[in-house]
Amino acid sequence: MPTPVVYVTDTTYEQFDPADLFDLAYLLCSDEYTLQAVILPELGDGERILHALAVRSGKSCPIARGQDGLLATLQQSDTPVNLVVVAGYSWVATLVTVQRELVREKVARIFLVGGHANDYTQGREGEHLPIDPRLMERNPECFSSTGERRLRGAEEAFTTLLTSGEGVIWLPRDICLWRYAASSLLAGQGELTEFLLRELFYANLALLPDRYSAANAPVLLSTLPALLLATKPDPFLWMRLFRALTARVTVEPSGRVTAIETKTDRPNLYAVIAIDSKALSERFTQVLQKPLRTVS
Repeated sequence: MPTPVVYVTDTTYEQFDPADLFDLAYLLCSDEYTLQAVILPELGDGERILHALAVRSGKSCPIARGQDGLLATLQQSDTPVNLVVVAGYSWVATLVTVQRELVREKVARIFLVGGHANDYTQGREGEHLPIDPRLMERNPECFSSTGERRLRGAEEAFTTLLTSGEGVIWLPRDICLWRYAASSLLAGQGELTEFLLRELFYANLALLPDRYSAANAPVLLSTLPALLLATKPDPFLWMRLFRALTARVTVEPSGRVTAIETKTDRPNLYAVIAIDSKALSERFTQVLQKPLRTVS
């Protein structure tokens, strides 16, 4: 049976991380998943861009909003879902705290995508896990000492989730991030990929100096290991693509990770601690290039 997934994001029509659209396109293109709902913020017009994505994929993309929408989605689910959280940490943390029994019944795993494994205010002393130095050189904003943009204002909620012990698999963005060369790999592959490339171009245009740079800039992805683990939870099956281990993470309320122990008899989560970006890119491309079957 396809793996049920609920995807929590802060996407709106005018402001979004292009990586979220690529994540959702992957979910819609693969027969291995059933996208039960995309949880959007209470306010905003994210339906427009998700509707455009759904039309081009030929698949349905159910939408719910905020904490109440997430609660209703879980209550209505017949089977435990895989909860992929790339934003909206406060909604999920509140639900885990207030509706713990429901979460244990209805959520198979919480894939927490976000935060930094390392403390970039401390230099080498704050490095708990090795990162790709080329990635840091090309995208220093993703390794800022001020922390991750999507986590700001939700640090305490993120800490609650990270240390909840509720089947959490953590994908820190400084470890799991990779540059996916979408413009060269997906050009001419159909209406869905052309839509993704166009949205990526407009998002890059707001950040880069000219349209030529924007047209060739990659998208930074981080969530694919979570989607793969949702279908096959045994991390050893994916050793060629990435490495996941039980770990004990100690974190301050501010969201700053103070310690990561991978050799411990008291783990509080799984953590993805290394990835093979080339192998992940190949798998990602294969799925997005598959011909789509339109839902009648």
